[in-house]
Amino acid sequence: MGRKQYIDTKNLRKLRDRIQKLIIDKNIPVEALADRTGFTSKQVYRIIYGKGNTSISNIFAIAGAMEIHIMELFVIDFQIPFYDIGIDLYRKNNKIIKDKIPKAKPITAAEAIRILTNEGYFKKTNQPKEERTLKSIVQDCQKRFRADFKTSEFSSALLYSIKKGSLNRYNQKNTGSFVYHS
Repeated sequence: MGRKQYIDTKNLRKLRDRIQKLIIDKNIPVEALADRTGFTSKQVYRIIYGKGNTSISNIFAIAGAMEIHIMELFVIDFQIPFYDIGIDLYRKNNKIIKDKIPKAKPITAAEAIRILTNEGYFKKTNQPKEERTLKSIVQDCQKRFRADFKTSEFSSALLYSIKKGSLNRYNQKNTGSFVYHS
């Protein structure tokens, strides 16, 4: 026989209370949420007012229908439980080798440049301190993303961004360094 489905009734109730408050504040009828999500009114009512479990996909759909970011729903008083044994001690006691725990794939220089470009990092300013040279880009990415970035990783990624037109490059007269901007 399988495990019984886990339902965190206490925090689910807090989440539902938060959704209900936002629905009231935004004056959104359940029928409008049903139309926008493609759920029936009964399904929407069960998601918002029910006592049973609901899926995270349903919560995403409701947030989208309410035209709010999903994180707005999770502004609840969530109590982190206290465990008598820390994760590291648990791993040691159960002989779990850290190398066997999946690690996140490290971000590449191209991904870092794409993120910075989207955030406006390369927008041209008249401030000399704000000029984005290869050295300053690498240093900023080492601080923000990962410490083991090497300058060589960025050279080709920056050239690719210039080629596709998302960045420009010009020669700084006083130092001879290239400066990058969007």
